[in-house]
Amino acid sequence: MRVALPRWSVKGTMIMRGFVTGSAILALCLCATTAFAGGGDPNYILTCSFASGAPGDAIGTTASLDSQNGAVVQGWSFGMCSDPAILQVDGAAVNPAAAGLNDPGGIGTALGFANVQLFPNGAACGVVIDLFGVNSLPPTGNTDLFDVDYTIVGTTSTQINFCETLGAVPVTIVIVVAGGSIPPVNIPCDVEVTCEVLSADSTQGLLGTTVDSTITLENCAGAGPVDGVSIALTYSPAVIEVNSVGNTVGADFIDSSSGGGELVIGIIMDTSSPLDNQIPAGQSTTDVVTVTWDAIGVGVSALAFTDGIGTPAINNGVVHGTGGFTAASTSDGSVTVVNFNTFLRGDCNHDVIVNIADGVFELNFLFQGGPSPFCDDACDSNDDSSIEVADAIYIFNYQFLDGPAPLAPFPTADIDATTGDGLGCNNDADS
Repeated sequence: MRVALPRWSVKGTMIMRGFVTGSAILALCLCATTAFAGGGDPNYILTCSFASGAPGDAIGTTASLDSQNGAVVQGWSFGMCSDPAILQVDGAAVNPAAAGLNDPGGIGTALGFANVQLFPNGAACGVVIDLFGVNSLPPTGNTDLFDVDYTIVGTTSTQINFCETLGAVPVTIVIVVAGGSIPPVNIPCDVEVTCEVLSADSTQGLLGTTVDSTITLENCAGAGPVDGVSIALTYSPAVIEVNSVGNTVGADFIDSSSGGGELVIGIIMDTSSPLDNQIPAGQSTTDVVTVTWDAIGVGVSALAFTDGIGTPAINNGVVHGTGGFTAASTSDGSVTVVNFNTFLRGDCNHDVIVNIADGVFELNFLFQGGPSPFCDDACDSNDDSSIEVADAIYIFNYQFLDGPAPLAPFPTADIDATTGDGLGCNNDADS
């Protein structure tokens, strides 16, 4: 008679299946040991995926097994060690399909168990696909076994290594085949930590006007001061076109060229000795340039950092003294161009001031057959996408009872911050 164990999940903590600990089960199942020269049996290769990011980013890596030249796999165990000064371990999970949870044997339930443990310096797993030998992993190419999530807390690149040092009883690196524990070839993976991050903000502007967007540089403490910056952006020339590029960072030299949906910018912080006009290390965010765009079409233009554009081709990155060019991580932005009229929220009677008269005007319109508002959005004082008595009461509360002020745009006129609500202004595109 088969015994059906309950289904389970693992994420971030050790979760058991059955009535004994994972280490005890592994001790029973991994009883035979076969030694191989050269650091492992080449028929079973453990690898983990490359990851990259900047300090503060959440990243992940996946451990995979290539057993296409081997035999049927019944289970595995291994640790994945990392440097806690660079990577904070946030969670881990065994891949359900690899652990037999998709029931390849067709018996209607999963009969194995998984043991996941987290440590400051890594994560470990032990899996027996089926306690009764029905389900197993056939010889196959790369099969994802184990996912580990991290937050980058350091500033230098590092490696994640398969290891046998995690736990009070250290987890060994083995692949279980026919009840025997085979040491696989195991290959560490790289984690590239990029201290230099170029970002473009996301802004909105009115058709026929100019719109500013800011490009910033994050330069973490471990990178050193920055002497030069190169920026390469693509944009939609049907929506925006470059008007000017402003030297926000105070560089000695800045030059740019644009056209056809491409913008390249070169910056040299200091052109004369001593070369001390640098972007300092450890400064989380520095405004580098402000790009002023002509809003020429309605729509959304991505501001996408794109290497290899311009003549000659420009890449996104920085120069640290004589250390040469360093590629930067990037975070894209956008410019949204709308065809809306500006208005002052709460100014229901359109006299460019918000006072008691606006509430009276709105009540007259709602209940006395008074004139229609010039700008419906202006009468929506509480910005709930409708014009009703609550908006007049909102104005009276603001004027006489220290109630909240009308929502944006207020206290100066501007375009609507909450577009698409069906309330426009003088029959504009948001109506």
